[in-house]
Amino acid sequence: MKILRWQVDNSLQNYQYILVDDAQSAIVIDPLDVPEIRRLLRRENLNLRGILVTHEHDDHAAEAGPLQREFSVPVYSSHTNKALLASVTTALADGESIHALMYPVTLRSTPGHSAGHAAFEANGFLFSGDALFHSGCGHCRNAGANLIEHYHTLHDRLPKFSPGLILMPGHYYAARNLDFSLHVEPQNARALAMRAKIKTALDELQLQTSLRNEQAYNPFLRLRQPSLKRRLSALVGKDLTEASEQTVFQELRALRDRW
Repeated sequence: MKILRWQVDNSLQNYQYILVDDAQSAIVIDPLDVPEIRRLLRRENLNLRGILVTHEHDDHAAEAGPLQREFSVPVYSSHTNKALLASVTTALADGESIHALMYPVTLRSTPGHSAGHAAFEANGFLFSGDALFHSGCGHCRNAGANLIEHYHTLHDRLPKFSPGLILMPGHYYAARNLDFSLHVEPQNARALAMRAKIKTALDELQLQTSLRNEQAYNPFLRLRQPSLKRRLSALVGKDLTEASEQTVFQELRALRDRW
């Protein structure tokens, strides 16, 4: 599998992905940068076979309809998203795959950041949209978001995925997220080492981690750690040392939102 990926020149730093198989068939995930998508499809002589949408927010979904009409291809997303997208959308159930490429692409239900949020698993990669970032996770401030569902996505659903999946998020934010990781776990050696590798936006693009690696320094996946609970308690002025993981998640997400 070949993956074409680049960062859009916008304030949200969206990443764009085109998946390509050996037959030059292609799928676009969360299209936003349509001129560059057109250019790459022409340059690589690709046959666009479909569009995947993780959730309905404009920076992920607004261009799916126009691109669908231009190339006459299906748009795939979750059942909940179908009613929210301005495209003719084919709904997929959790665990359902499409076979537009030479390998299956499977929808994984990951609600929380939005009600119908979905990730897509393909050939050892997880395209996680805004559910999970490098050393972070999406917020729950927009309509349809649910903080408790987000917790369950990260702590009940995500552990069922293969830990070796390579994370391909909808935004990188890796430097900023790692700075927050070190704010709540200042002595985390893995976070320190990862942060030292990032000096430019290109460094972020080249930095790849797996779900397994994220467990070592992503604070939203480390809610049981006594050191994190002690530090978070000091930062928020509450004793969270014996708190439930869900409560720790809620306090951690709130801290990140105002940090």
